[in-house]
Amino acid sequence: KLEIIRRNLYGADIDDFAVNIAMLRLWLSLVIEYEGDKPEALPNLDFKIACGDSLLAPDPSPQNYGDLFGDFVRRFDLGGLKAEHMRTTEQAQKDRLKAEIEDARRHIMEMLGDTAGDNIIDWRVEFAEVMGSGGFDIVVANPPYVRQELIDNKFALVSLYRDVVTARSDLYCHFYSRGLQLLRENGMHIFVCSNSWLDVGYGAKLQEHLLKTTSVEAIYESAVERQFSTAQINTLVSIIRKGVADDNHETRFVSLRDEFDRAISDSGLRKEITMSRAQLLEAGLVSADSRGHRKYVGDKWGGKYLRAPDIYHHIVKQYNEKLARLGDVVDVKRGVTTGANQFFYLTQKDIEQWGVEPEFWHPVMTSPQESRSIAVDPETLPKWLFMCHEEKDELAGTGALDYIRWGEDQGYHQRPSVRPRQRWYDLGRRDATKLAMNYMIGSTAHTFFVSNGLYFSDNFQTLQSQTVSLYKLCATMNATLSQLMFNISGRANFGGGLMKIQTFEVENLALVNPSLLNEIDAVIFNATDWNVLNPSAERLEIDAAVFGALGLTQGEQDAVYEGVSELVGNRLRRARSV
Repeated sequence: KLEIIRRNLYGADIDDFAVNIAMLRLWLSLVIEYEGDKPEALPNLDFKIACGDSLLAPDPSPQNYGDLFGDFVRRFDLGGLKAEHMRTTEQAQKDRLKAEIEDARRHIMEMLGDTAGDNIIDWRVEFAEVMGSGGFDIVVANPPYVRQELIDNKFALVSLYRDVVTARSDLYCHFYSRGLQLLRENGMHIFVCSNSWLDVGYGAKLQEHLLKTTSVEAIYESAVERQFSTAQINTLVSIIRKGVADDNHETRFVSLRDEFDRAISDSGLRKEITMSRAQLLEAGLVSADSRGHRKYVGDKWGGKYLRAPDIYHHIVKQYNEKLARLGDVVDVKRGVTTGANQFFYLTQKDIEQWGVEPEFWHPVMTSPQESRSIAVDPETLPKWLFMCHEEKDELAGTGALDYIRWGEDQGYHQRPSVRPRQRWYDLGRRDATKLAMNYMIGSTAHTFFVSNGLYFSDNFQTLQSQTVSLYKLCATMNATLSQLMFNISGRANFGGGLMKIQTFEVENLALVNPSLLNEIDAVIFNATDWNVLNPSAERLEIDAAVFGALGLTQGEQDAVYEGVSELVGNRLRRARSV
């Protein structure tokens, strides 16, 4: 074990406590297996594990510096000096070796000329003996989970990793790139991290980078449990080899259908889909533009290849001509974003207190919980939306003006979310909508119908069409088959079991073309039981219409119900697994 520590193991972390814990664990691994009366002195690990920021230093890729850098580093025999320093117990000898190591580091920094600042790990310097010999053989990491809006030095990082990340990328995407930079050719990159990049928009750039510069060997995801109780996200294990693969290279997408240890050891508890590099690239490309260029925009690697049941792939292949991209049938928009909900969402008490005139408030639905049925009755909704397009001098003597002035007294007009508007209190002119679906989904996605139209908050995606019967569209959206598509296209990366589906993802949904359905009786939408895991008579009636339009056999229909139950059940069960 001492030789493994000396020759093979290196580490880095920004947290000095984590560095100390790592050293302690290495020492304990030696102590607990020592045989004899008196243990040997513990090794010095000062140069084995570095403390500092792993990302901000210049690109350490070995190919950037060539043989000259390696020859320069080998002249100092840094590896030998550090190995000797690790084993020595004599303080004078230790001090001498440390001074020689620091002197070599200074010479290397002078040669490089563009080394990092304080508290930043420059891998070419800290581990020059490795980088000078071509890089690491294996990089293993569980990178931190930091959302893009909380990233320090965000713009510097985006500039450093522009080939892999966007301004919306979470921090772990940057670590993917840095880990690959540290590897020698054919080196192995193993990460345990968030599974978001498999499905979200910013993941497209990372997907493309991996397909064009590496060989993605395998991606593992547990369908039933989260791997870390302290992380409120769902995780994956990715295994990647540095070096461009040919088009026939296959990536294994492995879904673990039981507890991690059991599923790894028993192939019957795993589901595996294999996709070639060429197939993965093609699936993420959009149609050619006027100049014949095709852009990689990403694909739902998690939804399609890890979580999708077999029936999904069967339907997409066998019944493709009867499916339609939703964005080609309807206009999909996000609901009203107010920028100051406390001001714009009025209660009955607010209206009465300020005497706001009826022309300035309209029924609004702010949460799916506000209606038990698909058919929404605006009279039962608890809030109204404040909408005013007039200048203040045109509002003299009105309750609306009094309310606006109260809002300014509360400082709402100073919020960055409303200040860019010509009138901070004016949400702009927009039509009420008859159809909208919730974008944060628990067990069931609901598409609500309002016969005379309604305003919906940004907790919904609104749907409008001039060419398709809205009753047919509503039926299609609420059918169990569509629930299958939602669960594949949505982002199932929230530890609480919720799934999110954004506007562009709704647009790209493949659903049964609503025009193929027979006319639906709107009375059916008054039902209050739409739980997808326990289909009611009304859901079954809608499903029969959708299945009939598609032409599914009874066996295929049963497989849809089983697939949805599995997807939703696994998602909710995984949230409760820790």
